[in-house]
Amino acid sequence: MALPVYKTDVIDKVFFLRWDAPPTPEEIQQVFQKMQNAYQQHQQQPLVLVTIAGAKSAVPNSEQRRHLSNMLSDARALFSEIHVIIEGNELQHNLQRVIVSGMLIVTRTYDDQFIRVHKNADGAAGFIARRLGVDGTQVVNEARSRGVVM
Repeated sequence: MALPVYKTDVIDKVFFLRWDAPPTPEEIQQVFQKMQNAYQQHQQQPLVLVTIAGAKSAVPNSEQRRHLSNMLSDARALFSEIHVIIEGNELQHNLQRVIVSGMLIVTRTYDDQFIRVHKNADGAAGFIARRLGVDGTQVVNEARSRGVVM
């Protein structure tokens, strides 16, 4: 059995999800179950989602993107904010950030109060701080120490 291509962790009501490769439908379902469990453990209080695509992760194919989009739609009620991090400094990473932002607008899922796209997790720290009243930088640094954020 292959190792999962994802890693999750919850720190101060922030659900971190790192993808190091495009997921299978089964892995997407496993992650969604973890999201639901975290939501239940926090007395059904919405969490903040920080989902990270590693710099070396391949771009998901159309079927994988469809499954990921469906998961995001299903999980929307579990989160007060979603931060999409596409790591990397290469042109392809910049293009991916632009494409994801554009897709959110075109599909009408864009809401700058709910979902944002960042280059790195530090870009989400201020939003985490404002939403949860915690030290967002400290939360991101803790996630870094646990290997969920690079």
